[in-house]
Amino acid sequence: MGLPPEWDTMEAGAQEEWFLEGLEADPLPFDELVSVLVARGESNQKTLANEWAELLEETLVQRRDRDNMAVLMTAEMGWRTGDRDFKRLCHKAVKSVFRNRSDKEIVASAGFDGSDDVTVCMGRINLLLGLQPGALVLDKTWGFGVVKKCDDFYMKIIIDFEGKPQHSMTYGYAAEALTLLSEDHILTLRHRDPEELARRIKEEPAEIVRMVLRSYGDMPAPLLREILEDGIVDTAQWKPFWDGARRGLKNDDLVEIPVKRTENIRLLASAKQYDSAWFELLKVERDCETILERVYELEAASDTSDLDEAARQILADRLSFAALGTELRAPQVAAAACTAADRLGATDGAPGETMHAMLSRMLERDRFVATVDALPVRELKPFVSLLATQFGDDFASRLVDMLDVLSIRLLDEVVPYLVEQGRAASAGARFREIFDADSVAAITVCWLCRNLDFVDQNQPVTREDLLFRCVRVFDSPCSAHALRAQNLLRGLFEQQAWLDSLLASVSELAREGFTRRVTAATNWDPTESRSVLARVLKTYPELKRITEAANDDEGEEPVRARLTSWRSFRERQATLKKVVEVDIPENSKEIGVAISYGDLRENFEYQSAKDRQGLLMRRKGELEADLSTVIASDFKNAPAEVVGMATCVWIAGGDGEEQRLCILGEWDRDEALGIVGSGSGVAELLHGKKAGDTIELTETVEIGSRTIPAGTCRITRVTPIDDDIREWMEGR
Repeated sequence: MGLPPEWDTMEAGAQEEWFLEGLEADPLPFDELVSVLVARGESNQKTLANEWAELLEETLVQRRDRDNMAVLMTAEMGWRTGDRDFKRLCHKAVKSVFRNRSDKEIVASAGFDGSDDVTVCMGRINLLLGLQPGALVLDKTWGFGVVKKCDDFYMKIIIDFEGKPQHSMTYGYAAEALTLLSEDHILTLRHRDPEELARRIKEEPAEIVRMVLRSYGDMPAPLLREILEDGIVDTAQWKPFWDGARRGLKNDDLVEIPVKRTENIRLLASAKQYDSAWFELLKVERDCETILERVYELEAASDTSDLDEAARQILADRLSFAALGTELRAPQVAAAACTAADRLGATDGAPGETMHAMLSRMLERDRFVATVDALPVRELKPFVSLLATQFGDDFASRLVDMLDVLSIRLLDEVVPYLVEQGRAASAGARFREIFDADSVAAITVCWLCRNLDFVDQNQPVTREDLLFRCVRVFDSPCSAHALRAQNLLRGLFEQQAWLDSLLASVSELAREGFTRRVTAATNWDPTESRSVLARVLKTYPELKRITEAANDDEGEEPVRARLTSWRSFRERQATLKKVVEVDIPENSKEIGVAISYGDLRENFEYQSAKDRQGLLMRRKGELEADLSTVIASDFKNAPAEVVGMATCVWIAGGDGEEQRLCILGEWDRDEALGIVGSGSGVAELLHGKKAGDTIELTETVEIGSRTIPAGTCRITRVTPIDDDIREWMEGR
């Protein structure tokens, strides 16, 4: 429809004369007449539009023009919004031209006598008028269908649905249940030209998504997939189809794909403008996650470098609001809001001070771990960089202290930063402390195995110690982050090249000791341990004698008992007692206090206490398992013919100077006295050797003040444990 030629140049009298002449014309220039009325109604000439519309209504009544009356009433709704009397006038108008029995049923089915709005009533009339044979419809229950017949006698519509042909509906039910499909609806294309639809699915997946949005309206991604997989896109082809559609829609300013899958994909009438109106809407937004998503949207769609001061102040205020609102219940959102504010230069004034104070609180050990564990990958590096900029050396020092509680993912980010800051030595020393602790330290072992260059440059442990500790990791139960580290470590041992490289870098004795440890492992999955042994023997077939000896009933090497001194055993018992009788009850009280604060979803104290509860329960389980499998011993009458548990070993290096090492049980260690545990790397190297044997050390061994230089060393003496060691074992 359009205005008549030269309408805008006509005087008011000429326009009225043209309109009146049009009412007398035959055929009636209906489209132009309605266009004139719409133009009047939209240009604040509603009174004149209403008067002229009454004249056109009278003409349509005289001509009994049912279809055009419906069109006119629909057009009038555009400028008569809010007119309470229009529903009554509309009902009167359609009744005046819908006169036969079938037409009267259509008007009755529209619901003018009920409480529905006039737009709903006219929608029903237009739908029923469109239900002609051949029309395509969609039903809430039966799905897609084709109208076969309009039965004016029984007042019913006969429709062939895909699952129910020749289904009949009353006018009233059809008006409520059916949707009349337009020619550009995707189901219309499927019905009329399936070959063209198949071509578009293959070649233009983005356009298929646009068609669905035009056909059904905005919707979330899961619903989009449900609609398309219902007879349009093959389920098996969904991934390549969706990947192609996303690529095609990526740069389409008229399609908005949200970050959250639960939010609607939107088809816009015009490209979104990030103007003052957009910022005004952001200014009043109070949902914290939505604020952050809008900021991401702004960064992705426009150049933020030239934002004016007013816009930056709004960003600063809203991001500060989002950070404060999520600091306790969703710290990862608060962290992301702070990094976004830093990227956008929105940190001036009070909002910037608020976020700085919040970042300072996030440096606390538990809060930092909870925050970075929940951060998505894309936000992790910016957050670490922001903290480094804000807090400098203090942040680096805290990171070194927290290396024992960081996951593999976080260590991958944090350790390179510490190296850049000249803290590599400090990180190496901290790893040494973690490595020597009682716990298995699966995460530390895995990260060092994945970063052997760091091991070589900073010497947190020797490669031999690392190799032996790997067996302990596989031989111990793990959970949470430690379980993931164990799985990553398992992946490394499945790589022949990596395993060959590690084994080649240690001594022959270390390879023998490693093979023995793998063969003797009791809790390691037998299939996996055999697989590792197979890779070892592939490169070092001479080690087969060790595995054969272990399986030879006659010459079977007995599995070494897991022993420790009574001193270390009682220390472990005391640790368990403290965990059970002090730490866990205190934690239960912390949980009770935190619950009293209310709203557990936004209660950081509660979440922190629950996290600590998990750690304590895991620690309790580990200690109980250790105490049930390791036996306390006083090592009296222990054999001392060869190096083993409860022996003192005297080793001379190339300079001839002797150094004493004392090998005790699994948990025993004292650097001042040179006591090492039976499971340590150096103990494994020496195991089974006797006086006069030589060993090849690839690296210097340091235990307290004792230093055994790398190179060929000779065992000069193997003796029972000395009196000072006995005194240590007795706690004196």
